[in-house]
Amino acid sequence: MKELSFKKFVQLDTAGWIAAASLILCGLSGALLAIPFDFFRAYPSIFELLLFNPVGSLVRNFHYWSAQLFFLFAILHIYDHFSKSTESNIRNYRTWLILCMALLFLGYEMISGFILKGDAAGLQAARILSSLLESVPVFGKMLRSAFTGSEDHRQIVYVQHIATGTIILIIAVYEHVRTFRLRMKTLVVVFAGLFLISLIFRAPFGLSDSNELKGPWFFLGIQEMLHWTSYPFLVIFLILVLFLLLIFLPRFGKKGRSMIKWTFLLVGILYLFVTLLVFLFRGENWDWRYGSGNRFSGEPAVVFDPIHLFERKVPVSMPENTKTEGCLVCHGAMKGLSDSHNPASTGCYACHHGDPFSSDKRMAHRNMILIPGNFSNVRQTCGTQNCHSEITDRILNSQMTTLSGIVGIDRFVFGETFSLNDTCSVNYICQSAADTHFRSLCAGCHLGNEKHSTGQAVWLERGGGCNACHLQYTDKATATMKQMQSKILDKGDETHPAIDIRVTNDRCKSCHSRSGRISLSYEGWCETTLKTSEVSDTTRFRILPDDRVVEFIGADIHHQKGMGCIDCHGSYEIMGDGKHHIHKEDAVRVQCVDCHSSGEPKSMAIGKLPDRESLMIAGLRKENPDNKVVVTANGNQPLLNTIVDSMNQISLKDKLTGKIHKSIRISPVCSRGKGHGRLGCETCHSAWVPQCIGCHTAYEKNTPGMDMLTGKPTTGSFVEYAGKIMAEAPVLGVNESAGGNIVTAMPGMIMTMDQEFFANGKGKSFFRLYAPASGHTTQRTGRSCKSCHNNPLAIGYGRGELKYESLGTTGTWTFVPRFTLNENDQLPEDAWTGFLKEAKAPYATRSGLRPFSVKEQKRILLVGSCLTCHDEKSKVMELSLEDFKLTLAKRSKKCVLPPLGPLGDL
Repeated sequence: MKELSFKKFVQLDTAGWIAAASLILCGLSGALLAIPFDFFRAYPSIFELLLFNPVGSLVRNFHYWSAQLFFLFAILHIYDHFSKSTESNIRNYRTWLILCMALLFLGYEMISGFILKGDAAGLQAARILSSLLESVPVFGKMLRSAFTGSEDHRQIVYVQHIATGTIILIIAVYEHVRTFRLRMKTLVVVFAGLFLISLIFRAPFGLSDSNELKGPWFFLGIQEMLHWTSYPFLVIFLILVLFLLLIFLPRFGKKGRSMIKWTFLLVGILYLFVTLLVFLFRGENWDWRYGSGNRFSGEPAVVFDPIHLFERKVPVSMPENTKTEGCLVCHGAMKGLSDSHNPASTGCYACHHGDPFSSDKRMAHRNMILIPGNFSNVRQTCGTQNCHSEITDRILNSQMTTLSGIVGIDRFVFGETFSLNDTCSVNYICQSAADTHFRSLCAGCHLGNEKHSTGQAVWLERGGGCNACHLQYTDKATATMKQMQSKILDKGDETHPAIDIRVTNDRCKSCHSRSGRISLSYEGWCETTLKTSEVSDTTRFRILPDDRVVEFIGADIHHQKGMGCIDCHGSYEIMGDGKHHIHKEDAVRVQCVDCHSSGEPKSMAIGKLPDRESLMIAGLRKENPDNKVVVTANGNQPLLNTIVDSMNQISLKDKLTGKIHKSIRISPVCSRGKGHGRLGCETCHSAWVPQCIGCHTAYEKNTPGMDMLTGKPTTGSFVEYAGKIMAEAPVLGVNESAGGNIVTAMPGMIMTMDQEFFANGKGKSFFRLYAPASGHTTQRTGRSCKSCHNNPLAIGYGRGELKYESLGTTGTWTFVPRFTLNENDQLPEDAWTGFLKEAKAPYATRSGLRPFSVKEQKRILLVGSCLTCHDEKSKVMELSLEDFKLTLAKRSKKCVLPPLGPLGDL
């Protein structure tokens, strides 16, 4: 008997009576909610409820969930009537019209309640509703004024929501059932259920500046339709057609009513499908999001946030113009961040997410992103629409992220591709021989590597996305981090690591101390093959954190003057310009001649720069918008730390120290005559480059290794055994891709590759490939004429004795190499090409780079033969720069030269 009574009690009423009970409870809770709610400052008033008023939060939750329950059961009640065809029983058509009108106001009540939240999504919903209403012919502006009012505050919406809409709904319900005498059981059960839900689940509330602007769930289908059309009236027209069909439904015959109801059902199912699709897969800026893109996206529709009714919370007065976030109740005094990332203006949520509407530590830190800026979360942190979305799109396609050239050249060497210019990316690495080699030795240096732990990045911790360059820990920030970890933090003395554009050289060294080693070279250090135990002279030698030993050779003149890497290389080079460049030099825009010009430099006033990013950076550095800055000849990129005065004198302001450096104009000798027209600045002014010869790479199947892409240990690894490393002036060659200019080069791969243990039958292969050398060892004085024309290393023969001997009326060049000949190609180990021989392709890691041809070698040596007698500063040699053919024609009979051949070949 008791069991039957219990079953009878839990069996609820019809959908209509549940809807009616929900409406009454919604109205009562709305009246209570109106007391603390301030429509002039809607967002802060709700925020304060959530943080400091548990009872107020409960009432708000109750109001929201009762409204949702009323809406759902009202729809179910309508469906119930349609399925039973009760529309044919309507005696008074006036009642039917009132009910139809009530449906419109039901929709308005739901959307207006969403608008009154005052968050970004609510404001967007208000704009959409205003646009829809205004698109109605004739009455549009009147409807908009009556139902959405002003954007400054929502007084009209508030009045219509609590008065007009509520009254019309109550009238419609009464007209429909002719009574409000509910069963007490229905009211009690609905109240109890709603109270329990409201006690546990928070009503949705978003951020004031979110990029994910979604309306309430029932409005998402309309938003999607509006996204696909430029004519809002089409949506209004569709709603109007459906509404008219509903109004005239009782006037149709049985077959007509059946067709209309099936139409409503199909439209409803389609609308629910679109709504679900949009709810799950529409993200920031209404873009589709899939897979990992859902991980940090979106403001949750339902938040599990139990209310502690009897917990006393002391309201905290938030300063004016401070971000409205619960995070700042605890972290409002955070120091260490730059103005652009000040928590008072940006808050904490923008970077770290979590729950900004809870003052409970555990709840506030739930789903928190501990290390924002990793590429797994960058689009939801650094790369949102309010922050650096343009930069994020570019950097994900940049060289430092894709490693396109390294991957492509690696595959070329392994014979897995036949072009040096294939577009590649580290994001699509497989398990082939080349990709395994890449994983074993190269994959650590790319920005996509995740930073997993807080704290200053150590030497071998590469990657971390935005953190790799822009996150700087001070001693105080490190101390704060340790205190947080030990849970003894003094909240009044919190210091956050700096996030700014002052990127120091040590941020570059971790990656750029490998491969071309330009970061080490810039500061004057060259890697050696010494072991740490062999080092005693700590002034000449230095041990790097990864136990490599480097020797001091001579620093770049710019480093000697105190300039950092970022003083020359700007954001569009480092973080990409939006294009996919195959090799790193393709992305470089700055050239020596941009600052060391011979005439009037290319410049532009800061205030007239066309791109937003440059203006933003100039603003952060508080630059005068009237100042003129240098604009690069290649790519028109502004160098924001330069100043061009009225006399066209260029000065550069050090980005790290603020020190002013005056630029020196090009020396007249650099542009004198025709002889050196094909030479670039680096050709003469690069003091030295590291040159490694005789490298051997093999796959050792039992050697423990590390997959640098996944960070997991492996059994079996490719291992490199480096040969001799020397620091000398670079080799010279020809860049066909740059119009045949003479450029600097260095050994890129003089090596044997043993793949036999990785893949049977592959055996060994040999490569003699040189690479473009951007030495970053600039010296003020250029290299001497003899260092090019009489130096076998510069010409590409390798080290040894290059000797010119006179034999009567003619002369002969001979070359004796220092290193033995390699058995694979019979060239000296350190050579690029044979002495007075044509090189065999492939020559280099770039398709346009090659050593000198025999014809070019003879021309170089012809000048070298003159230099065996004539000083390079002599009058005859200076005249030869102007017109070498004429100088030869006027030469003395005492001059003994190699066989000239036709002078037209010179």
